Amino acid sequence: MTSKTHLITQAAVVGALLAAGGCHVRGRATIHTPPPPQVQASVTVQQGSAQQGTTVVQAAAPQTVQGVTVIETACTQGAAEVCNNGIDDNCNGQIDEGCGYSSGNIQVTLAWQGGADIDLYVTDPAGDVVSFQTPQIASGGHLDHDGRGACRSNEQANTVENVYWASASPPSGNYQVELHYYGECNSNAGPTTATVSVSVGGQVLGAYNYVLAPEQRVTLLTFPIQ
Repeated sequence: MTSKTHLITQAAVVGALLAAGGCHVRGRATIHTPPPPQVQASVTVQQGSAQQGTTVVQAAAPQTVQGVTVIETACTQGAAEVCNNGIDDNCNGQIDEGCGYSSGNIQVTLAWQGGADIDLYVTDPAGDVVSFQTPQIASGGHLDHDGRGACRSNEQANTVENVYWASASPPSGNYQVELHYYGECNSNAGPTTATVSVSVGGQVLGAYNYVLAPEQRVTLLTFPIQ
């Protein structure tokens, strides 16, 4: 698992980031977004395995903020999965599988192009947040890939972040997906389109595009599961 270096002291981080190419210190800004519109849709999906047993998860369609574009994807059963696009290309309910990322009974994948460094935050029903700062939380959420864009340009797949819950019965309640355009990393990336896909219980609930401005932070969508 790739993750950002956890800090021992703030001074150590400042020095490390400057040495890596001028990236500035991450900070958590608070941006208030309008309440998401109501979406009248739901899906019931089966999940589990012979070892786990079978459970039923009911997941309502995500509620999105203004400015989100729903991607009308045309997946093809049995097609090859295209890596690092944040889309389920072969209709199997897993996003970018076989590309080094884990799928689970909840999977949220962020992908973008260019030199920007964009961070993914997923908050569980208890209010715990899985992100580069806390790559594993008590409810079973994991961040297994942290993309840094041009801040770490020597790595492959450095424009993807992936969060998943592998447990047979993830906690019920509301989940929140937030994005933060951390920095351009000396790339002049400018406004960047972020693609986010959400899968629950082996079925994709939706795929979405949102154009982020540098340093913008937004609560992109929420979705409840039962």
